[in-house]
Amino acid sequence: MSTVSPDAYAELAPMRRDEPLSRWTTLRLGGAAEFFFEPRTPDDLWKLLTRLDEDGVPYRMLGGGANVLAPDGGVPGAVIHTGSMRRIFRDGETGLRAWAGATNQQLVRAAAEHGLSGVEELIGVPGHVGGSLAMNAGSPSWGLWDQVTEVTLWQPGGEVVAKTPDEVQPSYRNGNLRGAIALEVLLHFEASAPAAVRAKQEAYLKRKNESQPVTLASAGCAFRNPDGDSAGRLIDAAGLKGAREGGVVVSEKHANFLVHEGGGTAADARALLARIEAEVQRQFDVALHRELVVWPEP
Repeated sequence: MSTVSPDAYAELAPMRRDEPLSRWTTLRLGGAAEFFFEPRTPDDLWKLLTRLDEDGVPYRMLGGGANVLAPDGGVPGAVIHTGSMRRIFRDGETGLRAWAGATNQQLVRAAAEHGLSGVEELIGVPGHVGGSLAMNAGSPSWGLWDQVTEVTLWQPGGEVVAKTPDEVQPSYRNGNLRGAIALEVLLHFEASAPAAVRAKQEAYLKRKNESQPVTLASAGCAFRNPDGDSAGRLIDAAGLKGAREGGVVVSEKHANFLVHEGGGTAADARALLARIEAEVQRQFDVALHRELVVWPEP
């Protein structure tokens, strides 16, 4: 971790050495992070990021561990986990302000409690708000950025700025942050009766439970949907439901989900991703693009 002693960062965030990433990713895969930081506030996070950036220390952000394939060989340098940054505040009549480490399910619950409609489609989606902003989590027709009024970002070099969606220009499954890190976000909603919000959430959750392997070790959708089609449909049509590499298998319930059944490795998952891509390209001449973020082996 460069020539700087990690003890120099102790004042900024709690830190552990050689922390297994398999404990923190929803696929339950990954070797150890050399240094694992858990900042407690947005101020802690931007100060830590700035110090690491100035010192030339490599770092990776880890929220809820969904949508990430961590490497078997671990991660040299720093992994910054936002799990201690879980605050959500009411902001005006129809707004909520969330720190980057708030979970999607915290946000869903808070919206229902306050009678605020807008994020029902996030119910059952793992991960933290910061990661959901980075990838614009949601459904094919809706993304979290649809509810954003303003996001506070740390930018490499140490500047902290507030930006609107028009300034950021997010797109489908891409928050377009360009290396910036979300610290907190102000979201807008429509006022509604709490019971009506909960009913909509429960309807989405019912459909999700019926169609996705929500109880298994998975990282969510492995690939983005191509224009006018579904990645899951293409993978299924290619005959790849149930395809296996080691301990990682294509879900029989939803072909766009990889499931870790135990004893697998990140190498298994990478091999299965490559196999799916090659087969869909061969059979349908469609290039699939990964939604799953694959961290490289050291």
